[in-house]
Amino acid sequence: MKQTAPALVSTEINEYILDNGLTVWLNEDHSQPKVFGAVVVMAGSKDSPNTGIAHYFEHMMFKGTEQIGTTDYAAEKVLLDAIEAKYEELAATKNSKRREAIQMEINELSIRAADFVIPNEFDRLITKYGGSKLNAGTSYDYTVYHNLFSPQYLEQWAELNSERLIRPVFRMFQSELETVYEEKNRRDDMILNRSIERLMEKYFHPHPYAYPIIGSAENLKNPRLSEMKRFFKTYYVSSNMGLILSGDFDSQRALPIIERTFSRIPRGVPDAAPTVRIRPFRGRERTTIKIPLPLLKAVALGFRGVPANHPDQPALDVAAGILNNSNGTGYLDRLMVERRLMGAMIGGESFNEAGFIGIVAVPRLSHTCRSAERMIWRELERVKQGDFTDEIFNSLKREQLRRHLTELEDIDSRSQIMVRLFSQGKTWADYREELARAEALTKEDVVRVANKYFGANYLFVKKKTGRYPKERLKKPGFAPIVPKHADATSAYSDWLDRMPVEEVRPRFVDFTHDVQTLRPADGLTLYITPNRVNNIFTLKLSYAIGLTEEPRLKLLTGYIPLLGTASLTFDALHTRLQTLGSTLDLTADEYSLTLKITGFDTAFDETLELVSGFVSGVKADDAKLKTLVDDARVANKAFFKSNNEVAEALFEFVQYGPESQFLTRPSLRDVKRTKGRELVDLFRHAVRRECTAHYCGTLPAERVVDRTLRCFSPSPDGRIAAVAPYRRLVSYDRPRVFLYHMPDVFQNIIYVYMPCQPLPTLHERHTADLFSLYFGEGMSSLMFQEIREFRSLAYYTSGAYRLPPYRLSDLPTRFVAYLSTQSDKTIDALEVLDALINHMPEHPERIDSLIRTEINRVNNAYPAFRDISTRIAEFRRDGYTDDPHRALLDDIRRMTMDDITRFYQAHICGRKPVYVIVGNAHRIDRRRLATFGEIVRIHHQEFYR
Repeated sequence: MKQTAPALVSTEINEYILDNGLTVWLNEDHSQPKVFGAVVVMAGSKDSPNTGIAHYFEHMMFKGTEQIGTTDYAAEKVLLDAIEAKYEELAATKNSKRREAIQMEINELSIRAADFVIPNEFDRLITKYGGSKLNAGTSYDYTVYHNLFSPQYLEQWAELNSERLIRPVFRMFQSELETVYEEKNRRDDMILNRSIERLMEKYFHPHPYAYPIIGSAENLKNPRLSEMKRFFKTYYVSSNMGLILSGDFDSQRALPIIERTFSRIPRGVPDAAPTVRIRPFRGRERTTIKIPLPLLKAVALGFRGVPANHPDQPALDVAAGILNNSNGTGYLDRLMVERRLMGAMIGGESFNEAGFIGIVAVPRLSHTCRSAERMIWRELERVKQGDFTDEIFNSLKREQLRRHLTELEDIDSRSQIMVRLFSQGKTWADYREELARAEALTKEDVVRVANKYFGANYLFVKKKTGRYPKERLKKPGFAPIVPKHADATSAYSDWLDRMPVEEVRPRFVDFTHDVQTLRPADGLTLYITPNRVNNIFTLKLSYAIGLTEEPRLKLLTGYIPLLGTASLTFDALHTRLQTLGSTLDLTADEYSLTLKITGFDTAFDETLELVSGFVSGVKADDAKLKTLVDDARVANKAFFKSNNEVAEALFEFVQYGPESQFLTRPSLRDVKRTKGRELVDLFRHAVRRECTAHYCGTLPAERVVDRTLRCFSPSPDGRIAAVAPYRRLVSYDRPRVFLYHMPDVFQNIIYVYMPCQPLPTLHERHTADLFSLYFGEGMSSLMFQEIREFRSLAYYTSGAYRLPPYRLSDLPTRFVAYLSTQSDKTIDALEVLDALINHMPEHPERIDSLIRTEINRVNNAYPAFRDISTRIAEFRRDGYTDDPHRALLDDIRRMTMDDITRFYQAHICGRKPVYVIVGNAHRIDRRRLATFGEIVRIHHQEFYR
């Protein structure tokens, strides 16, 4: 059946103020069958500095209300009040033995209170009523709660999200606090996290921005429910909130629903926080930060920036573009291209009350930090003196315009702009005015702000090799808090069920009508998608050669963009692209090498001529290879400082053996031996492969075909046929535990691998999708509930059945899982996960929710107009002739728990998984670990090249 033409994208935003003072922004856009809904609260970590209350409160907002998540709130409340009193006592107690006793009393009360809890009911209800991607985030200035949902469930979404803002209940507090500890441990294991915290402290003290959002460990150990309640009553009031909707809804129908539901939120105006002034820097103030990366040197210059809404921001953005821009023609970019520095970039942030601008420089390994600082200052002085052409200045304004226009194109990116603007106290009219000011900027404006902000008063930061001490937390001796009513429903849920819902059919991509598909030459498929929103084009040329077949593409994508041709130097080529308002990117993935060109359709012909000349005439320059060598040296040093990266490499080895990407990729020795001519020859070979091109713009198809063929026609010998990439999965004859020791980390990373038999039929593949949702994907999955929610043994959990592309459905499949846990909780987490794998519990009452989750996921993933052709090409590459989601939804609607059970028994049960553990092995009981399989201590040379 032919579909109607896609609806036009709309960027119109209407603002309303409800009777209680709550602000509502509505952006009605019918181009995609989904709605982004968010509540923004103007309260963040700065409003409770160093306590972590704002962030922890965000976690608790998923625990339900007096009506959601409970079977009997009156009975539950008696125990919750007792728990609150115990936390007050804990915060006032210093004696360690008494504190331990209080914690055990809280644990006992929490177990009793859990008898009334319906865990994750809020998440289940959001999912039931069309929701997906439920999440939240806490920043310094605000907290946002958001998800996507299907349009027919607007009323249910409004009921649920207003209800949790009126009567939240802080249940399962103790177990969620342990989860926050896990999150803090996870952050502290990141290479730069502690360094950035120290730098923020130095930069912003005494302002609350100096403290980490998650709070200090000391404050997390002494939480007070009474303080959280005060925080809620102070800041979660109507005048301090904004409701944002963007997507496929009718504003006239939505407004009465929003008024009825969100007007219930209590009125109030939060007390104005005292203004904390940040002193100016006095001259060149020095400090050091520790980063655990040997070999690498680095310096940074930190300047006082501007807060959000400051009129100097647009001019500062252009000044930053003169130093760094997307074409690599900035003054700092050139220091890297010319190999005078290994790295150099400018960045910054404008918070609501203050801002910062930082310039980071990484000198070459043989150079000094002092020389790097001098180079940075030379380039800054050029900007301050106006040493840049009108052509470059205007091109950077055009680049800003292109970025703004593309950000407004689809619901996802536009809604993020709406959240940011509201959090900064702006209106949509302010945003339009900001764009107009940016367009009206003069060169003199840029010179003025450069001299104003890049002065002699700044913070000089030098990197020092080392680590900051971490506070290692002990595993608590608490009993698991396992609710008895995990699959019950509340009376509130039954009430929502009685609301009428208009059934809306899912929207699928149409291979025939959504795009125009042409084959103007052998080995070239060209997709054309009209752009009815603006005059910005994208042309992506994807050549059928990927990293699986040719690992050297990783080097190629780092090297080729640094080159020029015999007639055009790198600088001349990219300066011309910059002045046209165009960009050129080269990327590689498992399947393809992609050349992406963007720009304005008015410059389409000239842009393609430039890029075509570069592709056909690119000239090797062996001096530029030294950049790859330096990068490889640093990457090798940095790699084994990250437990997540090490775990990924070891897991790759366990799955693929010698075909792991970490073993097939070029080593440092390979990089040193590589010649520029070899990579140029590889590039010329790659662009002779079969090509799939994607054009989205305003030009007629005939012109696009003509220019594309003229500029990127294949050689007389034709295009080289694609090679289907495939790596063989490794099988194991007995259970094993691969163990890699990293003594300095808090979190142990655990992977599970189980090779399985092929799934040749669509029904089996669809059942695998539903099994994955049931077992390990999402907040209602077995893994999340049993490991994180009930036992607080991990911050992040996932498990899924992975399939090869449909065209390769005769190949083996695999089950994989992942979790990260505090090192001394490793065995406990493994035991729960192993029990789930070997004895999967059955909950038939969850199946309807899982089916709804899959429907939501499909409906809410319908692509934006610029991405439709890419989605269709991926489906065709995988072997489909129609949108596979159509058959998937038809199939799973008929499934029951029996289908999942049969799948589990046929493909999972009785098979022995292989475990991968990366982390502190000294804190793991080896005797208990050995019960999971033969322990294999592995060295990094075995899985990393």
